Amino acid sequence: MKLYTLKGSRYGTRCLIQIAAKGMEVEIETVPFPVPESFRALNPLMLVPVLHTDDGMLLPESQVICEYLEDLCPDPSLRPIDPAECARMRLLIRLFELHYDPVARRLFPLLRPGVSRDHDEVDAIGVEIANRIDLISSYLDGRAYAVGGHLSLADCALMPPFMQARIICPRLGLNDPIGANQKIADYYERTRDDTYVKPVLDDAERYIRSVLRA
Repeated sequence: MKLYTLKGSRYGTRCLIQIAAKGMEVEIETVPFPVPESFRALNPLMLVPVLHTDDGMLLPESQVICEYLEDLCPDPSLRPIDPAECARMRLLIRLFELHYDPVARRLFPLLRPGVSRDHDEVDAIGVEIANRIDLISSYLDGRAYAVGGHLSLADCALMPPFMQARIICPRLGLNDPIGANQKIADYYERTRDDTYVKPVLDDAERYIRSVLRA
């Protein structure tokens, strides 16, 4: 199998954490940015990640990829056994995808050199991000991981964007929204040290910081 992804992508990094935790042999191909037109043959939406499966299927959408890898390689499982915990895992992923990410991604264009920033607009986005962080925190149980007391697909989904927020928000003059919510901050620091999470996030963070310095 081969995973196509952008370096530092929060959605691609989600898959990389899962692949590392499951010990799967998946070839990783880094796609250049901006995504070249030739990539349309792999995904008409021109989005990463895309998984090229062993049977020749081209599978887009990170959470679909993660669910496929769980079904393909169920041991070790990154889904809680308890149905309620598994439902909460899926809820946290949906809260990120539907409520947090659409707001947070509005910050990315503001990082481009020479872009004029409306400080009131940036501050308003910061408030919305903080509200979404508070929403997500209400579904965490206070343990080291998001659900079930061990690494799950919820952690794979949440940790990369939280890492990005800690870098991007202060660069735009906003408070670190992760550190501002004690429950989220504790969760982030504990889970950041996970054997499989740490090296993947370290690599993504180094890349993001290097791009922002350029």
